[in-house]
Amino acid sequence: ATGWSNFGELVIIGLIQIGGLGIVTITSFFFSLLRRKTSLRTMILTAESTSSFGFTGIFKLVRKIVAITLSIELIGGALLAWRYYNYFGNDGIYKGFWQGVSAFCNAGFDLIGDTRFGPFSSLVNFNGDPIVILTTGLLFVFGGLGFVVWSDILAWPWKRKLDFHSQVVLLVTATLIFLGTIAFYFFEHDNTSATYAMGNLPAGQQWLASWFQSITPRTAGFNSIDQASLTESSKLLSTILMFIGAAPGSTGGGIKITTFTVIVATIASDLRGESDALMFRHRVARETFTRALAIFGLGLTILLSGTLLMTYFEREALSQGAFTTMDLLFEQASAFGTVGLSAAGTPQLTKASWLVLIPSMYLGRVGPAAFAIGLAMRKAKSTERVHPDGKILVG
Repeated sequence: ATGWSNFGELVIIGLIQIGGLGIVTITSFFFSLLRRKTSLRTMILTAESTSSFGFTGIFKLVRKIVAITLSIELIGGALLAWRYYNYFGNDGIYKGFWQGVSAFCNAGFDLIGDTRFGPFSSLVNFNGDPIVILTTGLLFVFGGLGFVVWSDILAWPWKRKLDFHSQVVLLVTATLIFLGTIAFYFFEHDNTSATYAMGNLPAGQQWLASWFQSITPRTAGFNSIDQASLTESSKLLSTILMFIGAAPGSTGGGIKITTFTVIVATIASDLRGESDALMFRHRVARETFTRALAIFGLGLTILLSGTLLMTYFEREALSQGAFTTMDLLFEQASAFGTVGLSAAGTPQLTKASWLVLIPSMYLGRVGPAAFAIGLAMRKAKSTERVHPDGKILVG
């Protein structure tokens, strides 16, 4: 974020905080504080906005959400403020706490661009400072887990067992980070195509940058290496991670890692000839798979349709070699996943492409969630006609 007054920066960070928590969650939090009577509709909306599984203790969960958010942002912001003080003096304290909120809410905005490092530099100059990289990275990993998972983790000392949903989110998140780190290191360790390409970093910093690159596409938006310098393999992997996104009920976007996991587990079960998909010795209902497949299809339609439109609007730049179709797919996935990374340079695109990206960001944030809620709450009509089975060959 550059060129803004302090007032403008405060407005931006306020909007980021509201967006991260969810307007409905904040409203319900104040309802619970005031102990007013709350309608069933408000309880339904609160359950939906937090991705909760029921109404029991819903307002207790909302209070936990606010407490967890503020606590993590305060700790992370304090660490960043401490480090940034060494770089920017007293102004670094403000920048650190500001970035702490932005990172946890998976916004991807920072105030580094108005410093000596230059606009749009993000964290490319901080690969030698593991505290800045690790703190920022962990903040948006924590924000991407989802508030239901955090509530479950905090209750673990008493329950001694995590819920099925939390187990899936934590395992898949760790797996994506581990495999992504190795893949990005393999793809980028010898890439010296630009000043801030990974190949120009010392070996230790390369692994740290690989770890950071494996987590930032899943909706964070910060970058510690030049995204335009990425190899085509890394751009494609980043696009996949941006499309998958974070966990339900989190501050992130995408189709969500649970959607991705349910589809993979069900397909694997079908290939093994099993009638049920099993994860952690739990059966995944076919209805859940159908819902996940519908969300996946909606997301893929938005991603490919947007990319197709952008290739038309950017045909002149494509013909001149200014960027590639892969760059535009990367850009569209970044918008859909509400990430904020760019390989083509968003300001370099035509205004027509901007008009494609704007609704993609909105649909990527609320579309899959709203679609899932609609599918979950829809009841089959008792007056539906009974139709004969239609046999069709597939594959």
